[in-house]
Amino acid sequence: MSPTAMHTQIKLWVNKQLRYNPYFYQKLNTVQQERELSFAELECLRNKRFLKLINQAYCKSPFYRNLYDLHDVNLRQIQSIEDISQLPVITKTDLKEHIKEIFIGHRLNSIKAFTSGTSGPPLQVCRDYQSTVLEGAYHWRQRIDFGHYPGMKTVVLRGDLHRDQREKYDPFTRSLFLSSYHLSEKNAPWYYEKIGQFAPHAIYAYPSSIESLANIFCMLGKSISIPLVFTSSETLYHHQRTKVEEVFNTRIVDWYGNAERSIALEQRLDGKYHELPLYSVNEYYDEYAITTGLINFSFPLIRYRVDDIINLDKTNSKIASGCRQAKTIQGRSDDILLLPDGSRIGMIWGIFDRVPNLFRAQVIQKQLETFQVNLVVSPDYGPQDEMFLRNKITEFVGEQVHYTLSYISDDQIIRAKSGKYKLIVNDLLGKKPVTPDLVTA
Repeated sequence: MSPTAMHTQIKLWVNKQLRYNPYFYQKLNTVQQERELSFAELECLRNKRFLKLINQAYCKSPFYRNLYDLHDVNLRQIQSIEDISQLPVITKTDLKEHIKEIFIGHRLNSIKAFTSGTSGPPLQVCRDYQSTVLEGAYHWRQRIDFGHYPGMKTVVLRGDLHRDQREKYDPFTRSLFLSSYHLSEKNAPWYYEKIGQFAPHAIYAYPSSIESLANIFCMLGKSISIPLVFTSSETLYHHQRTKVEEVFNTRIVDWYGNAERSIALEQRLDGKYHELPLYSVNEYYDEYAITTGLINFSFPLIRYRVDDIINLDKTNSKIASGCRQAKTIQGRSDDILLLPDGSRIGMIWGIFDRVPNLFRAQVIQKQLETFQVNLVVSPDYGPQDEMFLRNKITEFVGEQVHYTLSYISDDQIIRAKSGKYKLIVNDLLGKKPVTPDLVTA
């Protein structure tokens, strides 16, 4: 074995010891037992975590001390989560300008992470080892619910490799990492053979990466059976779920969260997205959410604005805060079309659902009166498919706005530096502030 290969194996072994050690299994057992707690017990624990968080932030963080003093916040009047509205809201700008004053952990226990930068420069955030393990425990609780356990063979398609790498195998976790940068019709047989021979129990992927893999398999006229696909880090659109589940004869299980670790919603066996009561405190508005993370005390994010549109399932009004379900997760607030009459068209993924021979679409809006639809299609795409698509667009947006269809290659799709993809790229919202109304808190 070469020195480089030996170094890689040592790194993989160390990584497993850090991620899957007795401390991890202790946390996994803890989050599994959360499901057995009564609502009263959960509320008691949530309030304890919340009060500890804000008091610790005020005592140790110059940022929060100055912020709360400026807004005349009296922490003695904050007796529970019900008093959270007395605290001011913070934004990404605050994080960018005051990251050193917000971080209150030990620098040797600081893990840097970055947001994707889909709609702007990447934002640096900090985590500690304890919160990273707890985050992993929540993810594994979800996977175990669906019958996927640590040590089962897994393909990872999440941009973990450099552009000059095509694959890497981790024998300690039985994970085969495949490049998400080389997904093309030319390389389709290689991916099909690698995955077929490896026969994984699950694939971990960005929604756009697994959609690309489904597309190139469609080009081959091939399908494959993988029991489970776990997606996260991007909005999972309905048309992507439909396509992937058909091509891979699988079930997609999605996880909604953010790099800041201030909110998480897990998809469960019933197919719905559920809040994690001891992970975060969430307040939902028309165009954004206000989140308070309860797992990372080294980098407290208290009433932190997240520009994602999350619509609650209101069919059961008796579900209390911390145990609610999301009906839809639309994605970022700029994932909408603006129409001349003031209408906002958000959930446009239905336009592209089951359009024959369509591999990928992206909507670009730079002017109010018009937008452009970029399409990646198969060689079999024809006039009848275009007419079908145009009819669906008209159903969604009417005839008040002009649009153009442009046929491009997949590498011309706009992505963040991390490779993440957005269905709508709207330049208008960055120019004009939007003030949404409260939906529920």
